[in-house]
Amino acid sequence: MSITCKNAPSAIVLRPYQAQAVDAVYEHLRCRDDNPCVVIPTAGGKTQILSTICRDAVQKWDGRVLILAHVKELIEQAVDKLHVMAPDLWHQIGCYSAGLKSRDTGHAIIVAGIQSVYRKAAELDRFDLILIDEAHMIP
Repeated sequence: MSITCKNAPSAIVLRPYQAQAVDAVYEHLRCRDDNPCVVIPTAGGKTQILSTICRDAVQKWDGRVLILAHVKELIEQAVDKLHVMAPDLWHQIGCYSAGLKSRDTGHAIIVAGIQSVYRKAAELDRFDLILIDEAHMIP
C-alpha cells in the first residue's frame, strides 16, 4: 500500500513510513535547533524521501540544497534517481565530483562528493539545506 505524502507533489508516491520520515524531518526542523537524522534500511527508499525534501526546498521555499555522498557511485545514483523522482527539477540538479569530472556550481540542487568539496565549499556559494547520504561515514 502506498500513499502520497501531504508535503510531496503527486508525482512522488511515498510509502507510509517514507511520508512519516519526511513529515518528521519538517517537524524536527520547525521545533528544534539541531540536525535530524533519518535511518532507513537498504532499499527502503531513501532517495524518494530525499527527492521530496529537495523538491519542497527548491519549489516551496526557494532554497538551495547540497547533497553530500562519499563515493562516486552514490553521487551518480542520487543524480539519476533525482532526475527520475523529480523530473520537473531536471535542469536544477547539478553534480560536483572530481571522480565524475563534473564541477556544476550554479544549480538549485547539487549532489557532491565530500572529498571534492571539502576544501572548495566557498566555490559553491550558500545552501539552505545540506543532506548527507550515508551519514555514518562522516567520522
